[in-house]
Amino acid sequence: MEKMSDLPRELVEEILSRVPAKSMREVRLTCKTWNSISKHIGNAAILAREGEFLGIVVVNCRAFLISLNLNGIHNNPGPKIKRRGKLISLNDHDATIYEIYHCEGLLLCTTKDNPWLVVWNPYTGQTRWICVEHRSLLLGYTHVIGYDKSKSCRAYKILRFCISPRRIGYYATEMYEFKSNSWRVIDVTPSDASMSSGVSLKGNTYWRAVATDNSVPDFLHCFDFTEERFGPHLPLPFESYYDIVTLTSFGEEQLAALFQPPNSYGMQIWVTTKIEPSAVSWSKFLAVDDMIPPLLLCDFPH
Repeated sequence: MEKMSDLPRELVEEILSRVPAKSMREVRLTCKTWNSISKHIGNAAILAREGEFLGIVVVNCRAFLISLNLNGIHNNPGPKIKRRGKLISLNDHDATIYEIYHCEGLLLCTTKDNPWLVVWNPYTGQTRWICVEHRSLLLGYTHVIGYDKSKSCRAYKILRFCISPRRIGYYATEMYEFKSNSWRVIDVTPSDASMSSGVSLKGNTYWRAVATDNSVPDFLHCFDFTEERFGPHLPLPFESYYDIVTLTSFGEEQLAALFQPPNSYGMQIWVTTKIEPSAVSWSKFLAVDDMIPPLLLCDFPH
């Protein structure tokens, strides 16, 4: 019979993330591993109850932990942002962080000068360094992380593809699998559009895409990590051509889109009522006609 302490770490993290804060003491007494994991999860839960949310920012190629306090936001000029410290587990490796991508508790970091990707679990402090030295340079590529939902435990993967559809010498789209610790080429091609920073939701990645020839309005594009393919063009709930559009996750099951036309102080926020790689429906969440300055959504790990 399998012992609780023998469970895969990914499964333990999933279980403990759902434990109520009042039961964390009993969890920590189970074993040393559970004690270590639960401390990180418990600290995040305490901050959330106090109206604070943890976030990670990149300043001068170094990653820092910050907290965002929304208490009293209606009576003050803005939210209180406090730097809580440097992320030692990344910065001690002398990594010049270029970009951070969040996927349900895991952070995928690209490094600016070194041929490395690093996947970091801020709850446990564990990192996995992935070398891309013998591949083409990181410059001009995007990297996102997701997982295969058909497995009993999440099978994490990294998607790598050229971000410019008209780049000379278009390189193959590649997939890295954590289980095999190897790269392979997959026979898929992104849409002929420029895509901004992706947002992870339910193991997949969604982008706001802009047609390179401006022939159609901006649209939503998804990569399905289970099927390993890009889905069809999905409609945004508004018609946009190079307007301000920001995507973020809204809880664990929904996607939110902020829309602001140019030369306007008005904005709209829409939230999905259904979201899948091949289908989406929207509902208007908020509309403001006169807003100074423009509001931008931020997607912080929680």
